[in-house]
Amino acid sequence: MTDAIPVDELQKILDDAVASGEECGLELAVYHRGKLAADLYAGYADASRTRPVTSETLFPLFSSGKAVMAAAFHMLKEEYGFDYTEKVSRYWPEFTGHGKENAEIRHVLSHRTGLHFLPNVPDTSPLLADWNYMVKKMETAVPKWTPGTKCGYQGITFAWLLGELAFRISGIPFQDYIRQKILVPLGIDKSFFFGIPEEFDPETAGIDDSAFGGKPCWTKNFISQAVLRRGFIPSANAIGTAKAAATIMNALIHAPLLKEETIENATRLLRAPDDPVPPGAWEKFGLGWVLPCWETRGGDIFGHGGAAGAELLFCKSRDLALCFVKNRILPSHPVHPVRDRISQALGLPTRFW
Repeated sequence: MTDAIPVDELQKILDDAVASGEECGLELAVYHRGKLAADLYAGYADASRTRPVTSETLFPLFSSGKAVMAAAFHMLKEEYGFDYTEKVSRYWPEFTGHGKENAEIRHVLSHRTGLHFLPNVPDTSPLLADWNYMVKKMETAVPKWTPGTKCGYQGITFAWLLGELAFRISGIPFQDYIRQKILVPLGIDKSFFFGIPEEFDPETAGIDDSAFGGKPCWTKNFISQAVLRRGFIPSANAIGTAKAAATIMNALIHAPLLKEETIENATRLLRAPDDPVPPGAWEKFGLGWVLPCWETRGGDIFGHGGAAGAELLFCKSRDLALCFVKNRILPSHPVHPVRDRISQALGLPTRFW
């Protein structure tokens, strides 16, 4: 294939996925060489399939928002000049004891603190939206293992581990920092949110969990709660358009929001020597970003996947930023055939994250 973006083919992939019943609603945005090359959508924003998706429909991105968290933290690093090998407790004195004394900033970013389990708080509890409460929980939490020795995905705890650390370094609440440094300058503060205002609920896609046959579905139970949508839980509750999210990844290089050397440093695999990546595992972290094709492509592709099949990434070799979002939850997650067909059309390796 040529290096051009096959817009018509991509639109057909989305349309066919909806027509077959495989998917409900979808959005796909692609920047190529710094320019918006595709802003596509198909299907419905509600499970009853009565409200059509538009280019302005807001979709939950779930963990894909971690890619934005990482970007903001690296911006903060360039601004404040700390070192990734410094201890977390230097900036966050209460984050010590209970085996956390030697936890380093890089351990937080590479999901190696041993604090990957929620500390006695259910994963759909309204308490997750209480920032100070959850910070206290992190301060008294006991790591499952010595920080730095093993990787364990900090699926929800990443919100407070990185977010509170960012606040302690800058003195600016992380939510405000992201808004001031990224969302407002890029003009997307009304199309990308960590904590979405109630007024935007009518523009937000609902979750279709029909594939679960009435069985409980965490994804829907989490994001359907207003208190969890409104709170600042950046590891899990990002909501936005595909275009807005892709705009952020494109801006890393083309604004540029980050220096080239910062990105290169952050896209090297970080694992302890005696903690190799298990066969078939997706948890291949650099500094905050997942490197989904590390075995074959190194850090060429970086970003983060999310529940429901969302993904947000940048491909260096193609100079391509991409965001894909959808609202039908499938038991096959993280395997998403429609996402694989998009990858094939774009000449990208498939991703399992």
